[in-house]
Amino acid sequence: MTKMIRCEISHVGEDDLIIVTGGTKPHIGAVVISTWEDNEAKIVSHGLPHHKEEALFIELAKVWSNTFQKTVIVSGGIHIDNASKEQIESLVDETWERFFHLMIEQKAKKPEFRHVK
Repeated sequence: MTKMIRCEISHVGEDDLIIVTGGTKPHIGAVVISTWEDNEAKIVSHGLPHHKEEALFIELAKVWSNTFQKTVIVSGGIHIDNASKEQIESLVDETWERFFHLMIEQKAKKPEFRHVK
């Protein structure tokens, strides 16, 4: 299968907005907000009726918040008409691949400073 997923980031002050789209009909199927509070990711989410992205986007948002210790919104949608189980698994795998590449890019842009005692 050709590459079908896009992960794009916008920075809103100190926070991040990640749009995940793909398949043959990109759309908005879910919105997930993850805030970093009390050393853990706190999640608020909404999936539109008949859309299946919410669970995946919750996991993406948790990983981002836990890694960068910040607020992130993950939103978007992925769709292929009459997708087979194998196609869905492939799209989920590609989403994680694209997401991890985005994380690596963001890590490289902002070096971490550690205090040495």
